[in-house]
Amino acid sequence: MMTCMRENEPGLARVALQSMVLGGSMFLLAQPIATAQEMGQGEANITARAEVRMSLESGPATSSQKLALIGGVVGGTLEAVRTCYRTVTETNPEVQGRLQLIIDLTGRGGQVEIHRNELNHEQLQRCALRALRGANFEMVRPPGSAFVTLTFNNTAAEGVGRTRALRAEEDHATITRNADGHMTTSGGTEIGEVRFRLEGNERTTEAQIQAVHSALRTAIPTFLDCRRKAARRESPYGEVQIDLVIRRGRAQARTRRSTVADDRGQRCLTRGLQRTRFGNEANGRIRLVVEFRPRPGDIAPPPR
Repeated sequence: MMTCMRENEPGLARVALQSMVLGGSMFLLAQPIATAQEMGQGEANITARAEVRMSLESGPATSSQKLALIGGVVGGTLEAVRTCYRTVTETNPEVQGRLQLIIDLTGRGGQVEIHRNELNHEQLQRCALRALRGANFEMVRPPGSAFVTLTFNNTAAEGVGRTRALRAEEDHATITRNADGHMTTSGGTEIGEVRFRLEGNERTTEAQIQAVHSALRTAIPTFLDCRRKAARRESPYGEVQIDLVIRRGRAQARTRRSTVADDRGQRCLTRGLQRTRFGNEANGRIRLVVEFRPRPGDIAPPPR
């Protein structure tokens, strides 16, 4: 389905492409839609959810009907744009922003150029531009033009920003000893919706617990994403106890106990920890407790 909307200004039309790509609202497409055509085979393997939203606005003297035709052509390229963004966020999850393009209809199709670039990421810019330039606009008769704004965001970007702030504040972990005399330390997000605690054993050294703590701070975006997954159907609140065996920079993670209702939360944590890189001094056994807490203003459910 395609929804068209004319503005009060003569010659200006806006269109919302409700059945395309990742959108479902007027002008800005914000609600993800999972159709067989749109979903890639590897979608379920992506930890950070990368979203591309599109808005389309006509140029001078371009009717809403012609704008709808342009939108149909542009919509056919957005799976390729999503692939561009997924590829970039696998190694650079903090990348997000907007890219505005202008499409001018010509006798040989459409000419696509960058109008405004707020991405500051050359690889994503080139890839998205290449995808739209590969579209076939010959079905849309000139003259005419349209402005296409692509908005890129993902669930890990916020976590990356928080992680950087925490690194500046927590270059050196504060280590205490529990009732058994074993070393312990903790960390988490700035507002406290995710906390983690490390519990050593009789063989744990200060260098080891510092190294593990440092690696876990880099994994905070993953912890935030796991909290989001745990909240899809149930309350995410609770804690997960995980035994870590770290060798050569990699961890084997095994869940000992979990009070988080949705098993997707704990599975996400163990997979994320197994992908985390640890320094050489982190080698050994250590216990990790990850706790998902309410955000400020959230109403916590009664104890079960």
